[in-house]
Amino acid sequence: MNKTSIQKKLDEQKNHLESLVQKAKANGIDQVEIFSSYGYAEEVSLEKNDLNNCTATEENMFGIRVIEKGNQGFITTNHLPSLYESILEARDLAKSQTTPDPDLVLPEAQPLEERPSQYDESLDKLGLSDLVEIAKSSLQWRKENFPKVNIDSGDMSLSKGFKLIVSSKGVNASQLGAGISASVMGMAVDGSDVGSFDYDSASGNDYPYFAEKWKTAFQTFGEKCMGALGAKSIPGFKGYILLPPDAVYSFFLGSFIGALNGTGIRKGKSKMAGKLGTKVADSKLSIWEDPTIDRYAGTTAFDREGQPTRKQSILKEGVLETYFYNTYEAKKAGLSRSNGFATGGAQALPGCGPRQLQIAPGTADKDDFFKLPEKTLFVNRISGTSDGPSGDFSGVVKGSYLLDQGEKIPVKEVQIVGNVYETLNRIVGISKQGELLGESYWAPYFLLEGFTITGMGDGN
Repeated sequence: MNKTSIQKKLDEQKNHLESLVQKAKANGIDQVEIFSSYGYAEEVSLEKNDLNNCTATEENMFGIRVIEKGNQGFITTNHLPSLYESILEARDLAKSQTTPDPDLVLPEAQPLEERPSQYDESLDKLGLSDLVEIAKSSLQWRKENFPKVNIDSGDMSLSKGFKLIVSSKGVNASQLGAGISASVMGMAVDGSDVGSFDYDSASGNDYPYFAEKWKTAFQTFGEKCMGALGAKSIPGFKGYILLPPDAVYSFFLGSFIGALNGTGIRKGKSKMAGKLGTKVADSKLSIWEDPTIDRYAGTTAFDREGQPTRKQSILKEGVLETYFYNTYEAKKAGLSRSNGFATGGAQALPGCGPRQLQIAPGTADKDDFFKLPEKTLFVNRISGTSDGPSGDFSGVVKGSYLLDQGEKIPVKEVQIVGNVYETLNRIVGISKQGELLGESYWAPYFLLEGFTITGMGDGN
């Protein structure tokens, strides 16, 4: 499967979906939308320090939405020949609804910008045999450099495909994509000393870029696993926590970003309701969405509803500047149309959320964060619970360290509690350096203050 064959499939399918939409309109179905997601993937998996399986999969899913007089029906199918029958089923579902909503409509077509292609044809030269070689070399690298690290699972995959949306409102948009990725999960074991699980991954649009990223990611994975050996219980303290880029998103900003969802805002389930134009975070923090960056995984000209995407500010120097809206939530908020934040694919109705967030770098050098005179807990990841509406969280840190006057001490049985929204105003520093996560989100290191860290031991 190469770019030419995928483009041919896309062109043929686009013509077919256009004809189905016209047929539906001719039969009185005025609002119909078909979202198609096609993917071809080859994958090699790892398990228990060895090759496990090689697979090739192909899938084409269609999400069909019909709106009739403010009522909505939605069908998911993978059967191309019966798509028109699925349109009729979606219409019947819409007609069976008894709570019409005048704001429930399909969006009109809007002009779309040209965006760089996310399909690098150099990936067409790769296949399963190349993925096997990547896997074998990774296993050999582990054996030579990190023999005490056990790989519990992992995978190397090559994926290609397209997304396509056609609607009776004139929406007609498509995009090809291809990428190569790898991930690994495991832990270090030294006799009776078992470290905590850790994980790392890499991805890219072309092989040379991916290969360099994967080499770094695998090295980092090995070092993190080995660094977790000899973990100690420590006494509790109140002070700083240091978050690396991946923890900034998974641990710190997840609840806050989720609170900007238009649905939660409308239903009164978000702490950020009514906060537009107000300062909700430290002035050091600025965040924006940018789906225009060349070679990034989330780069796209259109969202789940075929509406245009653009670079736009989310948080500027601590001031909240926008929420995430699809067409329905935008209408409910009194807006004429969405702001391009409809998310999802063929298997679900459009949601609300970002695709490619970027956090502004700060002015601090990340290395200085590791040399603070005060006790600092480096939080690699956290296993616990969080409550989206309130922002409260608690959990046990995993694969983490106590940084104490130049010492880097792996810790265990350490808990932290806090509130995301309060933490937004406890930012001591943001690093100039950062990482690109999943080839989409960019984040720096964060130093935060005012945390209660609960330990279980006396430090001996």
